[in-house]
Amino acid sequence: MTPSIPADASLRPGLLLVPGWDDNHRDRYRALEQALCAAGFACRLVDVPNAEWSTAERAAVTREDNLRDVLAAFDALAAEPGVAGDAIGIVGVSYGAYLAALASRVRPLRWLALRAPALYRDEAWSQPKEKLDKEDLSVYRLLRLAPEENRALGACAAFRGDALLIGSGHDDIIPRPVIENYAGAFAAARSFELRMLDGADHALSHADWYEAYRRILFDWLGQRQAAWKVERAAASASPHAPPPRLRILVVEDDPDTLTATLHLLQALGHWATGVKSAEGAKSRFLEGAFDVLMTDIGLPALSGRELAQTLQRRAGFPVIFATGQPPPAEPARDTFWLRKPYTVEQLEDALRGAAALVPPRDDAAS
Repeated sequence: MTPSIPADASLRPGLLLVPGWDDNHRDRYRALEQALCAAGFACRLVDVPNAEWSTAERAAVTREDNLRDVLAAFDALAAEPGVAGDAIGIVGVSYGAYLAALASRVRPLRWLALRAPALYRDEAWSQPKEKLDKEDLSVYRLLRLAPEENRALGACAAFRGDALLIGSGHDDIIPRPVIENYAGAFAAARSFELRMLDGADHALSHADWYEAYRRILFDWLGQRQAAWKVERAAASASPHAPPPRLRILVVEDDPDTLTATLHLLQALGHWATGVKSAEGAKSRFLEGAFDVLMTDIGLPALSGRELAQTLQRRAGFPVIFATGQPPPAEPARDTFWLRKPYTVEQLEDALRGAAALVPPRDDAAS
């Protein structure tokens, strides 16, 4: 999902760099981080595995643990002063690229650059990474897989930003079928580019191979950065007043979707808080505290429709239904429908419609 561009010219886009597991070229990543910072990006480097881990910690760490590390680093980068929350990308390599793909499902990434992305079975998610069956993994990476058969591929299928995928021609760790599986998954991306480094191995052990990768990456990121600046300038020059900052109560029983929705709404400039059930929403709701209710319909116990009817009887305000269900032929008054998976543009349209129904208030959301 790709949020729209803010007009604040002082903001910088952000990049998270996630190397592969046991990638021994940390000097390359530090140099890459410095060069990208000089090019106008705010950068952070994630170490997975962390050099400070003990042998026991390393042996026990799982993919779930590592994904949490990446998400925490993303949140820290997004919270840095001067970083544009709507313009953050991840540059991932091998295992780091696999984690980057998963992160794109639960954080509002604009750019995703994956080199030789690894692929793992969804099973044994909570098993320590170093205890995964390597022979089985080698066989699995030769399979042709659809996005619905693998969570990382599924995340790529849901990605709506700009994606770059780079493979190596002679990679004995990430074979060509893995690259083809990832390439096929990016069908809904705003833009997608596949580049192959002919003759290169997985580690890019020859300096020429690494320099070729670096040129591709910097050219692609430079184009994305330039496009972002153009959009930002256009937004700044637009004669239309920006939509008001809304106070939004989000109800979603899937924790990953709830987290992603809250991050996206905040990146779009709104104040948002969330709960996982209609009952939780009723207890959280205070008259006058929220401008908009955004809710799924298929909630446990009380449905989103019933929740909306209950709260609208107490205080009239617009409702956005974010659901996999199709909208009715005649939606109820003051309601808007988003069919999952929806684009950021569709979300913004619904928010603009809801904002038009919100009475002006003297104080800004805090």
